[in-house]
Amino acid sequence: MLKVKRAALLLLVAVAAPLLLCGCLQFNMHLTINRNRSADLEITLAAPRAILAMDPDLEKEFFVEKKEDLAAQGFDIIEPTDEKVAGFKAAKRLRSVTELADLGLAGDMGLQDQEIFIEEKSALTTTYHLDAQIDLKDLMGEQGNLVALLSPDLRFILTLPVKPLAHNADEVTEDGRTLVWELSPLQSNHLQLTARAPNLSAVILGVVAAVALIAAVILAVVYRPKLKKSRPTTGKGKNKKKPV
Repeated sequence: MLKVKRAALLLLVAVAAPLLLCGCLQFNMHLTINRNRSADLEITLAAPRAILAMDPDLEKEFFVEKKEDLAAQGFDIIEPTDEKVAGFKAAKRLRSVTELADLGLAGDMGLQDQEIFIEEKSALTTTYHLDAQIDLKDLMGEQGNLVALLSPDLRFILTLPVKPLAHNADEVTEDGRTLVWELSPLQSNHLQLTARAPNLSAVILGVVAAVALIAAVILAVVYRPKLKKSRPTTGKGKNKKKPV
């Protein structure tokens, strides 16, 4: 039965390929690291219903179950507005990028046993090291080879508060802060990055200290002459008794 479904699915692909080659399957993971060390994670998973209609179990396992898992982990779920597209968009605020490895989807990407992000914190800066191997074979399941034929849009996107020091991304935006890695569904994808960002709390404390110092100097300059004038002056001939 499984072979029959695969044959039917391949037949549909052969007929619809000219229409579907531009992004049959879309899987985008967009991670934004904020200046306060928190992170916003947005996951997009979508595909044309024409493909999924050949195998109802595929939509259930590939979209419905993963959507339910993410919702159970506290993600906000947004349904697609196009009726011809199945899938969802999931978004969540993370306290730190190190929480990424604890998410259930990390297992589907081969990240469950990896320390994806390493943070090196100092008084003034935080240095982020990304060194991960993303493997989408578990996410794609038995349909991985078929998905690869349809030129899927599989990407990991990272937006930083500053420009990175080093990386191996495939694309970089003009401002240099958003990096894009194109992912393969059939082999491991190596991601590397090093970036250093100032600590927001340290910057705020520094600004407050500078303002306080400037205010102290201004007060000293303005009020010191007034204090000198207000002091009583003592002369040599004053309070001296006259001879009788």
